[in-house]
Order: sequence, then C-alpha cells, then structure tokens
Amino acid sequence: MNTSAQIQEIFNRHHGIVDAGTLLEEGVNYYQLNQLVDSGAVLKLKRGLYKWSDADTDEMVDVARIVQEGVFCLHSAALFHELSTFIPVEYHVAIPDKSKVVLPEYPPIKLYYWDPVPYETGIQIVTITGAPVQLYSPEKTVCDMVRFRQRVGMDSMKEVLKTYLDKPERNLSLLLQTAKTLGVEGLMRSYLEILV
Repeated sequence: MNTSAQIQEIFNRHHGIVDAGTLLEEGVNYYQLNQLVDSGAVLKLKRGLYKWSDADTDEMVDVARIVQEGVFCLHSAALFHELSTFIPVEYHVAIPDKSKVVLPEYPPIKLYYWDPVPYETGIQIVTITGAPVQLYSPEKTVCDMVRFRQRVGMDSMKEVLKTYLDKPERNLSLLLQTAKTLGVEGLMRSYLEILV
C-alpha cells in the first residue's frame, strides 16, 4: 500500500507528471489515484495523465507531456528563444500530419499538422525544470515565421527576423540552409537583402 508521500515521490521522479500506466506499475491503484484527485493533491491533465498539484513544473513541460510528439513552434518557440515580445494566448505546437491528439481544455494548445520535412527539421531538445522539451531551433523558427507570415502576421514575422539578425550568435548560413530545406530560400534572401 502506497502512502501519499510515496506516491508523491513517484511523481517527483517523473518531473511532476505521470501517466496512469506508470502509476499502476508502481503499485498505485485507481482508488488511491481518485482519492488524490478528489482531494486536490493530484490534477488530471487529460485521460490517463496526471500532475502532482504542487509540482514545480513549467506549463511548457505540461504541454510537452500532453502532446508527446509535439514540438513547440512559431510564437511559442519565438518567445522561448527571445525572438519576440508577443505572448501568445495559446501554445503553438507542431505534430506529424497524421497524428491524433486529444487536448484538454487547459492549457490552451493550437496544433499544426506538418508534413515530415517541416516537422523533422530543426528540432532541439531543451531542459525546462528538469524535464526534456522539444522545440524548434531559432533558425527553424525564423523560417517558419516567414513560411506562415500571413497567418502569424507580417509585424510578428518582421520582429522575429530582425531580432534574430541582431543576435551575436546568429548563423546566416544555417538560416539559409534551413530556408532551402523548407522551400523559402528565395523569400528569405529577399528579406535579408532588405534588412542586412
């Protein structure tokens, strides 16, 4: 029989978020889990995924666990890389085009279904509050903002591109290589000629 403290330790080992299968393997039964949910000690993120309510996790970690194939993109990646001052009202997450994901009501998540090349290009894994999170590199983020300039808005796209170009660690050859892979090299060169 697991005590509340033992169950909390299971959550701690998994960065505050655990799926039901793991809890069952660790000896936690559904009755105990439901008691913890009813008491508010555990939050149900979505069916089969739970978070210890006091866990010190970033909301990006929660989203990464909810959308396990997801990669933070567009405004979310731009904000993380400090390329934009725009704070989106929802998390922007790319997933493979044939994926099926059930989203909870909270946190708000906007999914983008991408073909293999745009989905797989430029993925980075960063650590946030001890947990791995996938997001696109700064170069891929800039290219995506150019690709989706009509959807994200020209002002947002320009801000991201200008901010990237002002960074000392910018890598123009990698930016152009990524743009070529994504089919926006000509457009990127046009913007660079104006801004550089």
